[in-house]
Amino acid sequence: MQARTIIAAVAVALLSFACAGESASNFFRTTPNFYPTAQQNYEYGLRELKRSNWLTAEQYFKHVRTTFGFSRWATLSELGIADAEFGRDRQTEAIDAYKSFIKAHPGNERVQDGYAAFRIGLAYYKQIPSDFFVMPPSHEKDQGPVIDAMRELSAFADQYGDSPYAAEARKLIGLCVKKLTDHELYVATFYLDNNHPYSAIGRLEGVIKDFPASQREPEIMLLLGKTYLKMEKPAEARATFSKLAAQHPEDFRADKARLYIQFIDKRYGGKI
Repeated sequence: MQARTIIAAVAVALLSFACAGESASNFFRTTPNFYPTAQQNYEYGLRELKRSNWLTAEQYFKHVRTTFGFSRWATLSELGIADAEFGRDRQTEAIDAYKSFIKAHPGNERVQDGYAAFRIGLAYYKQIPSDFFVMPPSHEKDQGPVIDAMRELSAFADQYGDSPYAAEARKLIGLCVKKLTDHELYVATFYLDNNHPYSAIGRLEGVIKDFPASQREPEIMLLLGKTYLKMEKPAEARATFSKLAAQHPEDFRADKARLYIQFIDKRYGGKI
């Protein structure tokens, strides 16, 4: 029994030693060999960025910034550090670094072409919860991160409309609009299921007003008309269905709207 205890202790000690050795080895592997000039170190930092070796890249950039602080490479290294933080999914740190770069170097070409501002919006977008299959859908969660991302991306698009990153920003804005619209419809459906139609109407009308770019208007108007009908408000229901049929005649929901109009006219006649 004692022998087994000794053997187990030795095994644990060897394992701990191996882990410690591996950690030390990893540490030295991620500590780069620095070079004599600022440009060399900066270019090696870029190479490591392209290889997704974020920590090593950041070490090169920090070395340039501290050792060659008055060179143009030090300025570029500030942006490289922000990119490395972004790559490491340290989005809060990346946002701060990009904002500092914009403030300190407003005339830099990567500020002028919108790159730094776009990356701020993209970093906010990266913080939006994903739709992991075992978790509730993201549209059922707090939409604060989506609102933050849409605010920053919209500000970028307004200021840098001709930027080479503007098209990607508009695409992300569209995805944000979709997420916010899905959330509002989720909440409206919750209210309807729990017999709070007035609250549902407020949400549905809000989507039409606030997110015209969502291209969900026919779906929302059909649900809105059905809600009015359920509340015994045939005039409001008919007006909504008529608007749907007139504004979106090619949508399949327009046919449903026309059927509802026929039903309302037959049931309520001249009462509305």
